[in-house]
Amino acid sequence: MSSNYAQHRYHQELSCHCLRPGLHAPMLVADYIETALNVAKKFEQQRNPLLQEFYLRRTHHEIMNKMCDPLIHNAIRKQCLEQLYKPLLALKRFYKVHNNTAQFLILEREARILSHEFNPF
Repeated sequence: MSSNYAQHRYHQELSCHCLRPGLHAPMLVADYIETALNVAKKFEQQRNPLLQEFYLRRTHHEIMNKMCDPLIHNAIRKQCLEQLYKPLLALKRFYKVHNNTAQFLILEREARILSHEFNPF
């Protein structure tokens, strides 16, 4: 997927409106994460770490928010929990390159606590 196309497809929020959430939830969440990571990759290629971090963190927080929201369908919440590792690993890579592992450890701890507290399973 080209990065320009990814930028056009990127939405600031994960769309949770679909007719069959049990069937479409895995693809819905995976597509949102993939698009956001492609946008972040574009900023990495442009050597713009501030925007790269911004998009990675925004994706991570959006997935966390949807996972913790009890008003969201359980199928989508479960997929957010199962696919949370994708933006988290991208952030780990980013902070390792930029020598800021302390910031990553804070995000990892937050993800661990919230995923345990709001586990939709």
